[in-house]
Amino acid sequence: MFLSLTSLRKKKGVLRRWAVVFIIGGLVAMGGSRAAHGQVDSTDRALPAAWSLIADGRAADWPSERAWSLDSLRSAALDALAAIQREGYYFARIDSHHVDTSRTPPEARFFVTRGPSVPIGRIRLDGAAALDSLDLLTRMQTRPGRTLDPDRLEDDFEEILAQYEEAGFLLTQIQVLDIALMPGDPPRLDLTIRIDEGGAPTLRRVEMTGAKRTKMSYLARVAELRPGSPLAGYDPIAIQQRLEATGFFRDVGTPELLIEGDSGAVVRIPATEEAPGAFDLVLGYLPAADGGGGGSLVGNGHLVFRNLFGGGRQFSLKLNRPPGQVSSIDVRAADPFILGLPLSIEGRFEGLQQDSTYAKRGYGLEVGYRLIGGLYIFSTFNREVTRPGLAGVMLDTGGRQLVPLATAFFAGLGVRLQRVDRRINPRRGFFIETNFEQGRKNRSALRRVEQDTTRESTSLRQDRLRVQARLYLPTFRRQVFVLGGEAWLLRSNEFDVSDLFRFGGATSLRGYDEEEFRVPFATRLLVEYRYQLDRTSYGFAFFDLGYVERSKTIDLESLRGFYPGYGLGFQVGTDLGLINLSLAANPDDATGVRAHLGLSIGL
Repeated sequence: MFLSLTSLRKKKGVLRRWAVVFIIGGLVAMGGSRAAHGQVDSTDRALPAAWSLIADGRAADWPSERAWSLDSLRSAALDALAAIQREGYYFARIDSHHVDTSRTPPEARFFVTRGPSVPIGRIRLDGAAALDSLDLLTRMQTRPGRTLDPDRLEDDFEEILAQYEEAGFLLTQIQVLDIALMPGDPPRLDLTIRIDEGGAPTLRRVEMTGAKRTKMSYLARVAELRPGSPLAGYDPIAIQQRLEATGFFRDVGTPELLIEGDSGAVVRIPATEEAPGAFDLVLGYLPAADGGGGGSLVGNGHLVFRNLFGGGRQFSLKLNRPPGQVSSIDVRAADPFILGLPLSIEGRFEGLQQDSTYAKRGYGLEVGYRLIGGLYIFSTFNREVTRPGLAGVMLDTGGRQLVPLATAFFAGLGVRLQRVDRRINPRRGFFIETNFEQGRKNRSALRRVEQDTTRESTSLRQDRLRVQARLYLPTFRRQVFVLGGEAWLLRSNEFDVSDLFRFGGATSLRGYDEEEFRVPFATRLLVEYRYQLDRTSYGFAFFDLGYVERSKTIDLESLRGFYPGYGLGFQVGTDLGLINLSLAANPDDATGVRAHLGLSIGL
């Protein structure tokens, strides 16, 4: 007799089929026939009873799924015997039973002799070709010397199927082909497990439920899926994270893999799209210098149009108003897949007006290539033009023009790697980006020589390096430790004030004024401890440690030192958008708290 167990399960969106066949049914029937003779069938009462099991003179566990009545004595005996045999006592037998109807409810007992325990002797895997059968056996909890546990064997099958799923064999089936009872002292069971690997199904198409604007071709490229090709290395969690990293979706569910009748596969992804546009507003309050007068309000506005035409294209416009008579503009347009290839392109324009001292314009182009695993390499090309204003053409005490007329060309290479579980509020993962640029700057400036003024032309080689990194480590429940840093480096024989990096403020060194430092070298180490409220909201405390270094320039004194900042804040996700608020200070001005409020509104 064969006892067959077959199930159709769904895990990670994959329909899995497995079958377990135990050739121990004959043993169960043999023990059951002993219980079915004599007085076993002498009662026909249909009263519920309190059952117990005595094995070798001691009470034994009997995890019965139902309360048997007295007229089901034979079925109850088979169930009791199966409970003993699941512990590996396949030669167990019921010696006798006792029914006491004088009690309410009636009491019934079975007296069982276990017999010898039958361990597993040998396990054989047939049909494993794509994966190493010895490696699969070492991963199994069902091993020689242990008793055969059906639940444990089911877990082993799930583990084996997960290994095949990772290798792309999504149609794999497993069944116990044979269980042989081998004689000996004690006897043993030999298992033969059959693996039908099937094959990697062909991906027919990728679907997204709940999305109206996103094109399926763009969806497949971001998810790194290729319709028409065998579906190998299918990882639904990685697909979910890749889509979340785009920022185009408010929520991405776990992808489902459906197998069609012709063994073709369909990946179906539930998702909710973000609004096609967003307006981000960041406002900051800076206390008055030296404690006199009132403070000042600074900020910037950022308008973004995302996922244009359903192909992941973006357009953004950013206006910045830092302290003083300074204003800047940043315009960008990007396409993540040129002609359907994993090539991206981004064009940008940057403009800066420093009161009447100078104006700087930058034109940039970035071309990148997406590799597997979140790795992105890119090259940059920049042209920058600096024109002095009325104050910039004036000569300093040394007879040199404050800001020369300059044109610079830069070319560089960069690498970006991001692996986080969520884009907006990560709990674990890391991000790193570095970009190195090399260029040449041509300058033309007035210079006083004795009693005459002449125009002097120079050419400088300049190198620029930018590095940014973040590490997210989960600690306790809902708590995350964030460690990160940035570095900016400009290397040149001479510096103009227009060349320097602008450092300080809400996005670089918190606790200090916006763009307070203008330096050729700056770095920051940041530490944050976050308490996560939900997928988008969290409160945090932070500590920043910045270091800046600058040699004397025409109109700036030398500068070198460490600058710590600290504070706390929160981010809250609402139906309107994200709200950010942070309060920051530094030890040199502990009473001058810098407050920054950020709003991100969907359009």
